Amino acid sequence: MLSTVDILAMMKERLGSYYKVAQQLEVHPNRVNQMRHHGGKLTFEQGLIAAKFLGVSDESIILSLAAERSRNTPSFGDLARLAEKHTPKLSAVAGVFALAILATGEILTNPTVSSFTESLTQMA
Repeated sequence: MLSTVDILAMMKERLGSYYKVAQQLEVHPNRVNQMRHHGGKLTFEQGLIAAKFLGVSDESIILSLAAERSRNTPSFGDLARLAEKHTPKLSAVAGVFALAILATGEILTNPTVSSFTESLTQMA
């Protein structure tokens, strides 16, 4: 399941700044900061813009946003499970792998990193 903060962070990674994320979503930069720091949520329309930009399915974003909105309700568990089924695992794998590379400075040369990469590829 992707949260609003996750979606914004993924967009920032590609665009380079939250200001550019705000431009992409056609909102004021203060709105992006409010979502990041004060629990604001993307609207479904903004979620669809993000899905198209990130190249992920509309379903994964919409289900994730619906689950995020339903937190503290009886339907949260069901929506979270549905969202998890539709959330692309490759983006999570890529993020973890990028962190591993940044932390170690090694790519596929260290046996630990190589086996880590193989494990992540099999999970996806």
